[in-house]
Amino acid sequence: MSSFRRALLVAAFMLSVVTNLAASAAEPGDLSVATPASDASATSASPEAGPAALPVNPASPSSNPAPPDAPAPAPQASGWVPEGSGWRGAVSIYGWFAGVHGTAGVNGHDAGIHVPFSDLFHYLKGIVPIAVEVDKGRFVMPIDYLWIKLSDDKALPLTDIGQTSINAHFTESILTPKVGYRILDGEHLKIDALAGIRYWYLSQNLTLEPVGLGFTKSANWVDGLGGARFILPLGEKAAVTVAGDAGGGGANLDYQVIGLFTYQLTKHFGLGLGWRYLDVDYRPSGHQFVWDVAQSGALAGLYFNFGGKPPVPPTASCLASPTEVYAGDPVTVMISTQYFNPKHPLTYRWNSTGGRVSGTGTTGNVDTTGLQPGSYTVTGTATDGKEKRNNSASCSAGFTIKARPNYPPTASCSASPSSIAINQAATVTITASSPENRPLTYSWTSTGGQLSGSGTSATVTATNADAGNTITVTGTATDDHNLSTSCTASISVPPVQKVAEVEDWGECTFEKDPKRPWRVDNDCKDVLDRLALRIQQMPNGRVAIVGYNDQTEVVNAETIGSQRAVNIKYYMTTDELGPKVDPSRLEPRKGGAKGKVAHFYFVPQGATFTQEESVTVDESAVQGQSRSAAPKKAKKASTPPSQ
Repeated sequence: MSSFRRALLVAAFMLSVVTNLAASAAEPGDLSVATPASDASATSASPEAGPAALPVNPASPSSNPAPPDAPAPAPQASGWVPEGSGWRGAVSIYGWFAGVHGTAGVNGHDAGIHVPFSDLFHYLKGIVPIAVEVDKGRFVMPIDYLWIKLSDDKALPLTDIGQTSINAHFTESILTPKVGYRILDGEHLKIDALAGIRYWYLSQNLTLEPVGLGFTKSANWVDGLGGARFILPLGEKAAVTVAGDAGGGGANLDYQVIGLFTYQLTKHFGLGLGWRYLDVDYRPSGHQFVWDVAQSGALAGLYFNFGGKPPVPPTASCLASPTEVYAGDPVTVMISTQYFNPKHPLTYRWNSTGGRVSGTGTTGNVDTTGLQPGSYTVTGTATDGKEKRNNSASCSAGFTIKARPNYPPTASCSASPSSIAINQAATVTITASSPENRPLTYSWTSTGGQLSGSGTSATVTATNADAGNTITVTGTATDDHNLSTSCTASISVPPVQKVAEVEDWGECTFEKDPKRPWRVDNDCKDVLDRLALRIQQMPNGRVAIVGYNDQTEVVNAETIGSQRAVNIKYYMTTDELGPKVDPSRLEPRKGGAKGKVAHFYFVPQGATFTQEESVTVDESAVQGQSRSAAPKKAKKASTPPSQ
């Protein structure tokens, strides 16, 4: 084998090693040779060599470390973008200290690799890692960019071709833009749904020294991604984020899982620490490149956040009702709050420049007892104990104590009934009100009788000393400022009248007509005519006519007395020759066995007839008879007419 042929084999071998260790190889790009025109045949020899031109087992990275692919971009930091409305964002500079393990291959030759980060660090020549996120409302847009350059200068094992070393350079760029929406924005958990792409670009360059024969290769592809981000706030400054995405396109499968802790050091600067696991399976058609590896390692970075409107500080407003009162009247003050976290409970505190305020909620009650006329201020403070900053708001409301005018109560009194007899009672009621709505008390006095009771009514009872007099009852209404008003009600007590007595006005006998022992004879007629004149002289009262019977009479003793009394009334009211007295003033009554006689009693108005044991005659059963009525025949003795 010629020296030139052996140099080409070494170059192809180094190209395969660098390509295998690229984290994100793509479909083969343009293969160009940066050599003089005289070496054109050598330029095309490498791809024509095929698998037979390469060793069956490429050199293991553990024994001959070469620069593998740079780590993929760090996760979008959680809790690092400021809260608030409007546009807000953050910029992060980070590092991912990842090792690589898996399978890499080229042109059908695969090799297992296991490279810790400490080995990769020796090949690092340059890196630009940056992450940017811009949010507004619930929309999030994280963008990540990573540029890395790895290089190595290896001595050639074959020096007879005139070349002493090969210079390998690897450059990789990864751009990952995403957009998302915060589907849950809770106090203790936030969830973002994300979607985007990951664009990969890599370039490799091999140069044989000292001749300068070079080989250059580049590739790129795009993977579509979908994922989610879970943010657990740990207070105002710290948060834990768990995120992941998965996708494919140029690669068969590309997925990652991220855990991150962020802490806000200052208003704008913060620190992020975490761990990331990334798995890529790239196997394009033809298997010219194979990159099926997993990368994992610690994350660390600093971020700067900006934008976002500052949170609106909480506010409170107070309202007093009523705003003008008299001393002693209650005042109520209510507080309403704005821009506090609605999920946090609030505590309230009250104080006043005058009076005593009670209440621990949204309402404060002011006791104005003893306050002098003037203006006073009540202050309410609402506090959110779960917040550390902007956690309280205060407000004030004023009220005025008015000078009290001399407005006594108004009152009126009434008595029911207004006239009572001795030992009877009347109720006196007072109706009173205060123009200032003051509480009232009541007292009573009277000029006579026996007075009892309290409150808005009293009772007076007439005594013997009140007969013929008027009792005046006075009620007084007094408010709590000792302003009072009185009213009176009069109750009359009629004088005591002498009780009318029943008078005995004589009698009329029925002895001269044995056949008609009930007939009004001429002697009785003369007595009755005089009796009628006397009745006319006494316009008030009535005459009780009590008819009796004799024990020796064989006639019906049960009816003869009644018949005698009824016949007397008939003569005096109805008989053609009678005096025509008002029938309502004559009362026929049946007495006992006292003789053949009818007795007359004058009963004055208001008097009760109790002198004789008698009963009133039923005049519908015992009919009156004229003096001229003929007697009826009887077998043994005369009998009174049928009833």
